[in-house]
Amino acid sequence: HAVPNASATLEHMLAEEKLDLAVIATPDHLHAGAVEALINAGVAVYCEKPLSNDAPSAHYLVALQHEKYVPATVGYSFRFNPAIQAMKTDLDAGRFGEIWLIELAEHNPQFHPGSGKALNWKGDPSQAAGGALFEYGSHVIDMGAWLLGPIARVSSSFKCVLEGAKLDDISTMQMDFASGAQGMLISSWVLTGGFPGTRVKLHGAAAVGEVLLDDRLPEGQRYHFAPAYGSGGGDRAVEAMGERRSDAATRHIAAFVASVRNKASVNATLPTLSQAAHVQDVLAAALVADRQWQLVGMQK
Repeated sequence: HAVPNASATLEHMLAEEKLDLAVIATPDHLHAGAVEALINAGVAVYCEKPLSNDAPSAHYLVALQHEKYVPATVGYSFRFNPAIQAMKTDLDAGRFGEIWLIELAEHNPQFHPGSGKALNWKGDPSQAAGGALFEYGSHVIDMGAWLLGPIARVSSSFKCVLEGAKLDDISTMQMDFASGAQGMLISSWVLTGGFPGTRVKLHGAAAVGEVLLDDRLPEGQRYHFAPAYGSGGGDRAVEAMGERRSDAATRHIAAFVASVRNKASVNATLPTLSQAAHVQDVLAAALVADRQWQLVGMQK
């Protein structure tokens, strides 16, 4: 399932320059073709999310990367926030017990009609396969799968509120993980929130933990951990962030550059193409699940 050809500009650049690493930060519909061209040229690639606009091309790129052995990562950078890293440490240490439910949210009013900027290519179906779910929701889908493993099935709902909107401005999704945990997700580019407006809450048999990533917080992040029942718990001390708007991406790129230089010590937090393809599978399933609603009968 080949992907579209890279642009003439990229092809010319690859012919003229010897690149060690490239960052793809184009509209979504150009991601897959650019990744393909760079992998074929042997250039390590950091691709902004999502990896592609469809699942088959994402899996094609995974297979191509495995064939060519070229380092690649996808921009699910919020994994690198210290607060979410601290939650992952507690989860891996078994402090939550069995996970029953995860709440995921990412929303801020980037395109709010009263105070945001004008909707750009992100709302154009010829360039993006989904709206807020692809732009914002994909980040927390990735975090959910990174924390709890693969997502097995979903149901979804999309809402357009901006005038002339063709893609979702607000999306909600329910998830069942292969592990048995349940999940709930909200994503939007019109709902209130501070950048990035991310919330991850784990409900375990032994403990409950909540991460907030929001530039309106004093430290830009917070991780609260408490027993699942009774009293106690509180905010955990976590490593300070750098420049809030770019800290996670800076950490991500630094980790990727280090892994390119020393392939024997790849950072386990780095999002892989395979993991990004799983996110693409979830997004594709959500687009279909929105059309499979069941009407509720009137009670007599």
